[in-house]
Amino acid sequence: MEAPTSNRDTVIAAVIPTASAHVRLRPVGLLESRITGGMWAARRATNREVTIPHGAAQLERAGNVMNFRLAGGQEGAYRGGNDDFGTTAPFLDSDIHKWLEAVGWELAQGPDSRLQALADPLIELISKAQRDDGYIDTFFQVARPGQEFTDMQWGHELYVAGHLIQAAVAWQRGLGDDRLLRIAERFVDRIWRELGPDGRELVCGHPEIEMALVELYRTTARERYLELARVLVERRGHRLLAG
Repeated sequence: MEAPTSNRDTVIAAVIPTASAHVRLRPVGLLESRITGGMWAARRATNREVTIPHGAAQLERAGNVMNFRLAGGQEGAYRGGNDDFGTTAPFLDSDIHKWLEAVGWELAQGPDSRLQALADPLIELISKAQRDDGYIDTFFQVARPGQEFTDMQWGHELYVAGHLIQAAVAWQRGLGDDRLLRIAERFVDRIWRELGPDGRELVCGHPEIEMALVELYRTTARERYLELARVLVERRGHRLLAG
């Protein structure tokens, strides 16, 4: 490993404790080290050159991308592989978001026109699919319209939102690109109105959004996001999930 040549002052990392956080260890920034040879350099090269582009092709093939086209107005039926019980998977948007997060962190380490060309249309597609009220979840927009925030046990809405937030954080921190951040903030503002301190006392059946909200707060300094994380965490353990 060798020290990077970049003189950027900002630490780019998936998790960034605040300056006042009482922690003994802090993460090494994404650009504060370089892996230049050996197994991990080879694995990372494969990830950039093969795995991430292959992931984009699979998301198109499996229908995840099509679901966003449908939410954006294209005609058709929601595409979601059924599980062993015949239940249509409601969390397929998260695969798109996690792929975009991977691309964001990868591009932060160096430009790649191929990855950029794969990611840009997806970001535009998500923006187009987002409703005027900020809501964005293709399962409920296409397959269960009008049932938003009614299946907190199995609907995975906040889980999916958390992955969108984490993708947005990656693009903002790594590239200074706020396109996903603007989408994520609008959705979180919608969630705040529905499930915030003055909203319904509900939690998601799959914890995830809480830690994403903390990173969104650290990225934007908006106290509301930290407060929403606190509210959702403190609702746990009070039998708020139905069924």
